[in-house]
Amino acid sequence: MSTAPARPRPTTDRRQRILDAAGPVFGEHGYERASVDAIARAAQVSKPTIYSHFGSKEQLFQVWVGAVARQVSEDAVRAVHGLDVSPKKWRAALVTAATDLVEAWHTDCAASLARTINAEVGRDPQIYAVVREAAHDPVIEALAGRLAMLGNAGLLRVPDPMLAAKQLIALSRAELDDISEFGTKPTSAPVVRRVVKAGVETFLRAYEA
Repeated sequence: MSTAPARPRPTTDRRQRILDAAGPVFGEHGYERASVDAIARAAQVSKPTIYSHFGSKEQLFQVWVGAVARQVSEDAVRAVHGLDVSPKKWRAALVTAATDLVEAWHTDCAASLARTINAEVGRDPQIYAVVREAAHDPVIEALAGRLAMLGNAGLLRVPDPMLAAKQLIALSRAELDDISEFGTKPTSAPVVRRVVKAGVETFLRAYEA
C-alpha cells in the first residue's frame, strides 16, 4: 500500500520557525555578529527562504523584536484589563494590577529584550518605535482606559488619562532599577509589591478625588 507524501508545512509555520530560530542566535551574538546562515540552519530552511519571508536580516530582527515585545506585554495588558474599578475594591485592585504589570516587565524574557534594545537602538533607532508600538502603547492605552473609568466614577481626578497612566507606571517602577541593578539581580515578589505599593500611594496623593 502506498503512503501519501507528507504535506509541506504551511508558510505561516515556516515563518514562525524562522522567528523561533532567530531568537537564540540574536540573543547570543547580537545583531551584528548574528548570521542569516546560522538562523537558516537552526530553522532548517534555506537562506533564500528567510529573505523571501523577511527581505533582509534587519527586517527579520525588527519582526523578531516586535514579536518578543508583544509576548512580554501580553501579561501586562491582561493585568490591566483585570483591574476591578468597583468603589469598594479599586484601591487594592490598583496595587495588584500595577504589581502584576511590573512583574510582567521584569521577567527574564523582558530583561533580555531590554538589553537587546539598549544594545541596538543606537544602531537602528527604529527598534524603539517597534517596541513602543508592540509593547508600550497597548499597556498605556489599556491602563489609561481603566483610569478614565475611575475618573468617570469620581474616584480619581484624571484630566489626561494617558499621562496619568505613564506616571503610575513610572512611580510603580521607580526603585526597581536601583534594587535590581538594572535587571541584573533577581528581585523577590515581596520587594516588588512593597515598591509598587509605595509608588501607587504616591500616585494617589496626586490623583485621588
